[in-house]
Amino acid sequence: TDNTPAEEEQDAEEMVPSVSYSAHVQSIGWQKSVKDGALAGTSGRSLRMEGIKINLENVPEGQGGIEYAAHVQSIGWQPYVSNGQLSGTSGRRLRVEAVKIRLTGELADKYDVYYRTHIQSYGWLGWAKNDERSGSATYGKRMEAIQICLVKKGDPAPGSESNSYVTRKIAYQAHSQSYGWLAKVYDNANGGVTGKGKRLEALKISLPDKEYDGDIEYRAFVQGTGWQAWKKNGQQIGTVGTSKRIEAVEVRLTGEMAEHYSVYYSVHMAKIGWSSYAKDGETAGSTELSKRIEAIRIQLVKEGEQTPDTSGV
Repeated sequence: TDNTPAEEEQDAEEMVPSVSYSAHVQSIGWQKSVKDGALAGTSGRSLRMEGIKINLENVPEGQGGIEYAAHVQSIGWQPYVSNGQLSGTSGRRLRVEAVKIRLTGELADKYDVYYRTHIQSYGWLGWAKNDERSGSATYGKRMEAIQICLVKKGDPAPGSESNSYVTRKIAYQAHSQSYGWLAKVYDNANGGVTGKGKRLEALKISLPDKEYDGDIEYRAFVQGTGWQAWKKNGQQIGTVGTSKRIEAVEVRLTGEMAEHYSVYYSVHMAKIGWSSYAKDGETAGSTELSKRIEAIRIQLVKEGEQTPDTSGV
């Protein structure tokens, strides 16, 4: 006999949603689907994950779905796909490096989706949830395995949520007197040369793994020229081949990036050393002392995180 409406409602309440997923792995291809926190991919075999498909089970029609996106070697973040579609690639030998997963519809109001990834050189990272990024970027590391599960709202996470994503936030490359273009550095490392009396002549700054929309903009005060026009996203400021020193810089974020992050920067000046940190478009260096900048340090600080010391010279 057919169930009564009351019985159908009771059945719906008793349905426990489940998440199933399958990984496409180097040298193996598509693995069998696993579910609810089981390992997809491999561990200890140094094989890259190349793609993933994720589905929901035991979810009443119209109650919600699942969407996910992969960060892929040479491609970056792909658009979101949903409900069993391929994220990543197949047959192109490209590693997946990170993922984002989120629930939709009423299901997202009742459950959190948790996931953690096993990354080359790092092993298992902490648990991410609800569209947070998990894995790595800017390091060229392969994802090797993933675990995914659903947790009722208010229930504890399946494990530690610390260190769920590793990346480098800001990149910069210095052109120094006698050295030319130096290697690109990241996240408050020294860009330039100190202790050699060499002037910083040109600079490029970029955001290799933006979390939000927006740009990094910057300009230089150059010997004999003054302030140059603002440049952005890896464009060059300063000069090459003219033997002109950079004497001051200003750096700022725009768009959503500026709403969530501040940019801090310190310069190493001739006979003075490292300046205090300037931030968000303030001037670092000098404009009336004919002092060369020799090196620079730049870092992004997210809202609420500890900021560097801005007191001093």
